[in-house]
Amino acid sequence: MSAAVALRPLPQKLSTEVVFKAKPSPPIAPSPSPEGTVGRDIQPPVYAPVQHETWRMLYDRQLVAIQGRVCEEYLVGREKLQYERERVPRLADLSERLRACTGWQCIRVEGYVPEATFFLLLAQKLFPCTDFLRHPTELEYTPAPDMFHDLMGHLPMITNPRFASFFRKFGEAGINARDEADTVRLGRIYWYTVEFGLINPTAHAGADRDPQLTKIYGAGISSSVGEIEHALSDQVKKTPFDIERITETPVEIHHMQEELFEIASFDELEQSFEAWATAQGLMPA
Repeated sequence: MSAAVALRPLPQKLSTEVVFKAKPSPPIAPSPSPEGTVGRDIQPPVYAPVQHETWRMLYDRQLVAIQGRVCEEYLVGREKLQYERERVPRLADLSERLRACTGWQCIRVEGYVPEATFFLLLAQKLFPCTDFLRHPTELEYTPAPDMFHDLMGHLPMITNPRFASFFRKFGEAGINARDEADTVRLGRIYWYTVEFGLINPTAHAGADRDPQLTKIYGAGISSSVGEIEHALSDQVKKTPFDIERITETPVEIHHMQEELFEIASFDELEQSFEAWATAQGLMPA
């Protein structure tokens, strides 16, 4: 971590109630671990049989959908995390496997984490994870991101050292956001990379770009069968990664994306972000 980054203490309450409510699918008993419990100390809820079955259905659907469509870094990370298929995995187990890869850990949260707190967590190599699972009638889309999105969308990429380095720097830059405008720009970068990012080594090749090489790395795509199919279709405009353009592109939360941005490599992602953040005064030169 950069010596110039001064970390504020984490707030006692990390999350807020989710505005867009999903259908409830409560466990038999909630986790005894308070919000903010980290890593191996996280105790799981007692899940009902219907939740284990929901996990199996989500797991199976996603495993089929990602074949040939997600980037190699995601697949390697998925293998390293050794997900269980038959039952909802324990956050503590996944956190320990993640820590062995990049030093990151999971921190238990109960809802939406506001931006300022989210930045603080990322800067400390902590990724906030919920432990509730979507209702079985909302397999394709849930208004509130659940643990399948957190665990199967985000964690595989954080096992990759280069992506994990970018993610930590993103948090460090976010800590230095001066106003709402900075936060909005950072939010757009997050949306079009961490959540809805694509990678193609020929992204900047112009007429020689090979669309067959486009793969998914964004968690909002990889954790949704519908988004996986849509993102790689001709319905979506693929634009070469341009961080300045991204900061000026509004996000669309409630509909399928019409435009996505392709990085050529994770080196480009990290280096472009660091150069932008430094120019904006959000990271030290």
